[in-house]
Amino acid sequence: MRFLPLSVALLLSAPSLAQPSAPAELARCTAIADPAERLACFDALAQPATPAPPAADPEPVREPVNEPAAASVPAPEPTGVAPAAPPRQAVAPAPVDLDERSSGIERFGAESLPPTAEQRATPASIESRLKGEFTGWVEDTVFELENGQAWQCRKCRSVYHRAESPRVTIRRSFTGVYWLKVDGLNQQAKVHRIR
Repeated sequence: MRFLPLSVALLLSAPSLAQPSAPAELARCTAIADPAERLACFDALAQPATPAPPAADPEPVREPVNEPAAASVPAPEPTGVAPAAPPRQAVAPAPVDLDERSSGIERFGAESLPPTAEQRATPASIESRLKGEFTGWVEDTVFELENGQAWQCRKCRSVYHRAESPRVTIRRSFTGVYWLKVDGLNQQAKVHRIR
């Protein structure tokens, strides 16, 4: 028990023994040329209980060089420090490839977006004539129109009607389904465009 006070005294004095003397630290801080580093050094001395974060390696101080007016300037001596990288320039985005536009990539997932001005300008229906003789339709019948489009039946019930190049109207419903109506017929065929 008689060694207990001595042990406590040694433990309390251990932090002060580990630190260098205050005048030497003050002299070290005073010798620092960079104001920010010098201030950090003095701050660290004022708060010895908090360990200071490791300081970054100081950049070497470069002496200003008086360049002579002559065109030939001697090459600077190597300092062992890598030269600073040139600043990066902003890179413009690559233009959209027209082949990608035509392949439908720009329309991928656009069903949930509000319609564009071009889509709003799309008519709700078209009129044309069927090419050649018309005899009605069955499941998967393809309708060739004079305007170059081709439409195909989707789950159509069989209908018989004979006409030569009848006029047809294809309209889009508010649900996005297309219906083909042939003049002279009361029935309509549910269709989708294939060309």
